[in-house]
Amino acid sequence: MASSRRRLASVVSGGRALLGWIFTAWLAVAGSTAQAQVDPWPRPAERPWLEEPVAAHREGRERLLREVVALFERLYWEPEHLDWTAWAERFRDEVVGAPDRPAFDAAMARMIRAVGDDHSSWMGLPPAATAAPAVPERITTNGLGAQLAHVAGRGLVVERVFPGTAAAEVGLRRADVITAVDGVDLSGLASLREATEALTAALRRGTVLLRLERGRVSLEVPVTAVPVDFGDVATRPYGTMLDEAVALLHVPSFNEAGVGAAVHAAVRELQAAGASALVLDLRGNLGGRLIEAGLAVGVFLDGAWARGSARGEVAWEARYEIGPGATGPEGRVRLLEAAGGSIGEGRVADPVRFDGPVVVVVGSETASAAEIVAGALLAAGRARVVGERTQGNVEAVRSFALSDGSRVLVAIARMEGADGTRFDDGIVPEATARASVRDLARGVDPPVAEALRLLGNLPFTPGRWF
Repeated sequence: MASSRRRLASVVSGGRALLGWIFTAWLAVAGSTAQAQVDPWPRPAERPWLEEPVAAHREGRERLLREVVALFERLYWEPEHLDWTAWAERFRDEVVGAPDRPAFDAAMARMIRAVGDDHSSWMGLPPAATAAPAVPERITTNGLGAQLAHVAGRGLVVERVFPGTAAAEVGLRRADVITAVDGVDLSGLASLREATEALTAALRRGTVLLRLERGRVSLEVPVTAVPVDFGDVATRPYGTMLDEAVALLHVPSFNEAGVGAAVHAAVRELQAAGASALVLDLRGNLGGRLIEAGLAVGVFLDGAWARGSARGEVAWEARYEIGPGATGPEGRVRLLEAAGGSIGEGRVADPVRFDGPVVVVVGSETASAAEIVAGALLAAGRARVVGERTQGNVEAVRSFALSDGSRVLVAIARMEGADGTRFDDGIVPEATARASVRDLARGVDPPVAEALRLLGNLPFTPGRWF
């Protein structure tokens, strides 16, 4: 037995010397997987079992630390961002000396956060395949399907409408104010809790009659509660007509697969409803998958719309093109290297084209891929921008699987406009505006009002002096 263990240790040591470090990358925005292919971690002769977790022993944790440091040294988009050796030494004792897996993961997460780019992150081991699926959270508005706030003396203010819900079905809008439910006045209630409890009680009885104020117009709308899975609607694009010719499309995230196709579908419906001008609302959008963002950009323009740079060179260019598909036209996003190879792509069947005027609304929380979308449309002359300066958080990441299956995201490129325009300082809007709950309670969303002013070439901002 001792002889077998010595032979195993010799094979492992020889393999380590022969193979060295080999890494193959996966582009997270393209949706594929990368494995950091390395030799088996060097185990002492008394622990040769292959099924034993790598992070369970000090030498395994040391190995994972070295793998992570090597990734950042070789692939981080700005090699001089940190002294990578000093960075590793700062966290070595904490990582290598972790007493258990949760402590190890926490130490690695702190270490990656210290890189300070808001994109690189420690993901750890993926959930076990046998784990029970998470139960989606239910919308907390009792089946209405709207995010609500309360303003004393006014009632419940609609901050957001979720698609596919009762609120969307009856046409509720952001900045609508619910002043009464089945004749029960909400304006005199003192808190959000009291107002939502009154709404809850009415909705549980069945169809209710909501009295709304929309600007200076009063409406009565019958609504029947329909519970939906919050996880199914929270990130889905939602479109509505603001008037006979202008539509608003809110895209809350590019993080889910299918968002790009959903944008095409939503714009198609808005065009069918008569939309010839569009307000694209990216407030609250923290970014997500570059491929999904590119499919959304393709609604408005063709050709190059962004690029990634790393270590002083253009790493790849993002393009959108329309061509023949299996059953008809299809839109295609590709991330093309300088040599012409594609490192990621996405497609949408039956693509939509919107050629009318567009104003993009951004906020201080708009970030990453959402900033790239706004910047691309602005640079191409396809949109004007209103709202607040964005974060300037524009990096692309790749995901790597380490030798024990743990995953880490590494920022491998800085996103730029197709012409090299840098967005490090964020997107600067043409007109600055932000919305408070009290603005909405008065029936006006100031950034959208500014967008309507630009779209209509008006000398004043609609609703400003309500």
